[in-house]
This record gives sequence, structure tokens and C-alpha cells, in this order.
Amino acid sequence: MTKPWGRWWPILTTLALVVIQIPAVVRTAGDPLQSDFVNYLVPARVVASGGDLSALYESAGFAAALRGTGLHTLGSFVPHPPANALWLLPFAAWSPAEAKVAWTVTLGVALLAAFLCLRCLAPEVDPWLVAVVVLGPALAIRNGLAFGQPYLALLALVAAGVLALEGGRPSLGGFLLGLTVPFKPYAVPMGLALLLVRSTLGGAFPGFVVGMLTPTAALVAFTGTAPLETFLVRVLPWMQRGEIQDPFSPVWGSATALAQHLFRFEVDLNPHPWFDAPRLARFLSALVPASIASLGVFSARRALTEGRARDAVGAALAFAVAASPFAASYHLVLLTIPAFALVARLDGGSRLLAVSFWLLLGSPLLNLVRALAGEESVFAYARFGVILALALWMARPFVSRRSVMASAALGLLAGALAVLTAPRSEVWSRVEAARGYSMSAPRFCGDRLRWLSPSASGRGLESRGEGEDCGARPTGPERVTARFRDGSWNLYWSPEDGGAFRQLTFSGANEYDPVLTPDGCSIIFASDQGRGLGSSALYRLDVSGLNRGCDTAARAVVRP
Repeated sequence: MTKPWGRWWPILTTLALVVIQIPAVVRTAGDPLQSDFVNYLVPARVVASGGDLSALYESAGFAAALRGTGLHTLGSFVPHPPANALWLLPFAAWSPAEAKVAWTVTLGVALLAAFLCLRCLAPEVDPWLVAVVVLGPALAIRNGLAFGQPYLALLALVAAGVLALEGGRPSLGGFLLGLTVPFKPYAVPMGLALLLVRSTLGGAFPGFVVGMLTPTAALVAFTGTAPLETFLVRVLPWMQRGEIQDPFSPVWGSATALAQHLFRFEVDLNPHPWFDAPRLARFLSALVPASIASLGVFSARRALTEGRARDAVGAALAFAVAASPFAASYHLVLLTIPAFALVARLDGGSRLLAVSFWLLLGSPLLNLVRALAGEESVFAYARFGVILALALWMARPFVSRRSVMASAALGLLAGALAVLTAPRSEVWSRVEAARGYSMSAPRFCGDRLRWLSPSASGRGLESRGEGEDCGARPTGPERVTARFRDGSWNLYWSPEDGGAFRQLTFSGANEYDPVLTPDGCSIIFASDQGRGLGSSALYRLDVSGLNRGCDTAARAVVRP
């Protein structure tokens, strides 16, 4: 006989999870000034108008396109594969507020669709318990609805794919799973598992490939191949290394960020590592994620050979999120699938423990430790450990000693390759007055240096520096320019006599926004070396030997 509390706690928990979402949804449903939302609205408008989507991967190009929407907030298309421009394409002609409302409704419908798919997968499970699992990542759902991230839509596609696989429609299931890859690559381990068991699920892997290619083909039909080429060359290598937008931050909750935090010094973003060992940081940043992702592939393969598609997708997703270098809060909705697979096969006290564990992971409680510093700072990355624990618990029946050893070997190989292929770095003089998360667009107002940095609210850029702001950077010809070559942006000097350009910087990072000091003897420029794509510092480079117009007598009064 079921105890009354055993019957009512899922209902009460579901209602509580719904109620806590209402204030945030009411406040943000129609607010287009959420910075993540413009990362999807702006590219959709560019595609709809026939503009150059590849230009959005440069800050100036994105800023110009953002101004065209009438919005003034902080945004960047840098961390997004180009197919993400398709999400808001149906609403591109609407006003930003109307598009935000429509997209919020779309994401809400996607969440309902995910619930219905999981309900059909396990009709024997109490529907209220299914609702608890779906609504469990409360923080991720709140942030997804507020900021317009598409992870709820991806969850619906994955849930529908699992339902199709278990319903005897492998081609459709593979197609639906493959559809998610061009937007966010978390289903890639599942695709590899399907490749390894083609004889078991005939048609699933070809369906996965077709699904994976469909959004890309649609994008190419709209924009050509330039955006895809730009992303593959100028963004993807940094994403794979986990070097985007403050790679040390505990916000990511990843093994990559933890390794960078412990073993790599950066004067602004990470001034207190345990010790400075960049090679060790790079080695671990590749070894741990590669080992975890490989274990996901092997676990999913074994689950598929046993005819357990639900567990296979759950294992692949759980380990993929644990391996991700950028597992921010809104990514956690994808863990709904492994959480559901785990809860569905447990009962009694074990089931209640799994649900409690899932609710803890989905709550804001783990954010409370993110501010820890000093020797305790390792606990600021606690979310990574909790995600990995969920993955191991869920995939435990499918993990073997052989798969662990194979995963470790692949991780060691990935770590060695990461060290051997490390980008070249250089040493320049820092502009000490320019400190913080990101500085760009340096310019001189008289002899006083100014630059742009994110505002305190995080909703835009503001001018900082010494003296009064004199406005925008000059638009006339410059003696020094930034050019993309050999995988990164570098600086080049243009001789007065019109001769060949001379390369000034050679790092594997990006150097851009150069400006000559008033005396003509130095260049002030931005670079993301050691900081992550999208987070630059300002540096000074002496060019007095190149510029015959250098006024050495004036150097003492110039403020760099």
C-alpha cells in the first residue's frame, strides 16, 4: 500500500517547481535586453536580410548588426556555431520584444513536448514524477527562458529521438538526435556509439548523419559557406581548447576551467593559481574531457547492444556535458534525459535519493560556492564533480574496466597532442591601467589613453581610461593593421614607401584594434593571448625603429 506522502510528494514538488518559475518568466518573457537573446536574434536578422553572417564573428561586425535592431546591450556571436542563426529566423521580421515573447512561448512548448515524450517512454512511471524530473533543473529552465538559450528545444529533439529509437524507428531517432549537433555538439558521442553498432540499429547512424547535415545545408542555402568556414577556422579551435570568454571561470563548472584555474597564471582573470604550469594545464584540459567523452561513447555502445536506447542516450549526454569546457547552468537541461533514465529504473529509497540528487544539481545552491578563493577555490568547481557523479551513477551498469582503460588511453593521447600543438605565445608590455575582464578599441584623446570595457551591469560597453572621452576611434588610414593569417589575427606594419607589409606579432592568439601612440613610437593593441577568445587585454609594442615619424622627445609625456 502506497503511503500518502509517497503519493503526494511528486505533486507538491511539481507545483513548487512551476511556481518558482513564474516571477522570472513574467519579468523576462518579453525582455529582449537579455544579452544571450541578441546572440540569436541578431544573426537571424542578418540571415533574413541577406547580410554577411561571417562578419558577426568580429566584434565590430556584431556591434554594427546589433545597432540595426535598435537594442543596446552586450552580445557576441563568437561562441556559437553559425547554424544557431536559424532558431529565430521565423521571428526575424518582428520587433525584438515580440520575437522574445514568441521565442519564450516556443521554449515553453518544447519543455511540454519533452515531458510528453518521456511520459510515453515510461508509462509505468507516475506522470507527476516524470514532471518532477523534467522541471528539476529549475535554474537551467529559468535562465533558458530568460536569456533565450535554445537548450529546451534541444531537449525536446533528444527526447523525441529516444522515443523513436525505442519505438522501433531507428532512422527517425537517429535523425532527430543528429539535428541537434550543428547547434550544440552534445550528441556527438551518441553518434559515434551508433556508428559502432550499426548492425544493431540499422538506419540509425545514416539518419544521424542526415540530421546532422540538414541544418548546415539549410544555412548554406541562405548564406553560402563563408560563415561555416569562418567558424571552423577562427572559433572552433579555441572552443576545443576551452579558451573562450574567461576560461578560468567557475561559471563553466568544467574540468577544463578547473585545470586552467589551478595551473595557469593570468594577471587579471586568474592571479592566484596553485602554481603556474601552463603545459600541465593544457595537458589536463585535454586529458580529462577526452577520457570522459570516450567513456560516454563506450557506455552508450554497450547500452545499445543490450537494446537500451534510453540508457544509451542518457549515458552519452551525461558524459558529454561532464566533458564540456563550457557547462553553464542552462546546459543542464540536457541532463534531464540521463536523470530520467536513472530514476525510471530505480524504486523506493534509491529513486528518492536520485531525485533529490537531481534537484540539488538543478538548483542555485551549487552557485553559492563559486566565490570561494585561496586553497578552497577548487570547491568553486563543485558542479563538475556533481555532473560527473550523475554520469557515473547513471552509466554504472555499462562501464567496464576495459572501457575505463581505453578511455584513459585516449585521454592521454589527447593530452599529449594538446601540449605538442600549443599555440605560440609572445611577451609584450601590459598597459597596467587597463585591468578587468575585457578591454578593446584603444584610442588616444590627446595624450590620454581610452578604451572600451563591459559596463558594470553587463548590458553594454562603456568608455574607460584617463581624461575626457573624445568619442569614437579615428577612421582614417593607419600605419598598422590587423590581418587574419595562419589561424589567428596578427599585426602588420605598412611602410611609408608603400613596400611590403611587415609582420609585428606572431602569436597563436588574436591581436587586433591597433592604434599608434601620439608620438608615433609605440602601438597600443588588444590581444586575447592567455585569456580566451572574446576577453582581451591591452598591450604596448615599441615601433620606434620602424616609424621615421617617431618623436622620441615626446615619449615622456605620452600616457600609455
